[in-house]
Amino acid sequence: MELYKQGAESKIFTTTYSDRKAIIKERFSRQYRNELLDLNIRKERTKAEAKAILKCKQGGIATPVIYSLDLNNYKIIMEHINGQTVNDYLTNIKDKQDDNGKLTKLLTNIGAIVGKMHSLGVFHGDLTTSNIIKKEDDTLVLIDFGLSHFNPSVEDKAVDLYVLERAFVSTHSYFSQLFPVILDGYKNAYELDVQAVFNQFQNVRSRGRKRLMIG
Repeated sequence: MELYKQGAESKIFTTTYSDRKAIIKERFSRQYRNELLDLNIRKERTKAEAKAILKCKQGGIATPVIYSLDLNNYKIIMEHINGQTVNDYLTNIKDKQDDNGKLTKLLTNIGAIVGKMHSLGVFHGDLTTSNIIKKEDDTLVLIDFGLSHFNPSVEDKAVDLYVLERAFVSTHSYFSQLFPVILDGYKNAYELDVQAVFNQFQNVRSRGRKRLMIG
């Protein structure tokens, strides 16, 4: 078992599970929290993450296969996805021509995944191009549901889109004018009142701009 990366609340290790390459996501204790509260938060977030992964998979979104869930030790063992993050992919093609509309198709598919996820009643909480993996066959796999929750409000969905937009524009400024393509993909896949989400998205955007100006 080898440490792959560490986030604010969890560590990710690479390992093998029944002769398959796998990763272990383990939530560690945060010393500043009350001990009982800490245990409860770690358990509930581990459970919510596994549930979100499964719900998305059942709804037709590619997510990692869960091999084992250990709520007592706050661990999820899941499939290791072979591919590159969309972040890396976009960085590598920034100086190339968009042959056969591949980039447009990719961005449309990103929007469609988010729209479908929201239609399923799942809020991701950390939508960035680093949390979407592009496999060799161009399948997009959504990962890292550590901040997810269920039955999101229109505001939650708008915030998900805003976080994705901020990450996309700041990390891939050379493609920033193409973010509307992602929104088009979202619009075509979202099964509820998409205009309500887009209206709230504009409100969240305005609040974000004001914060940036003040800050």
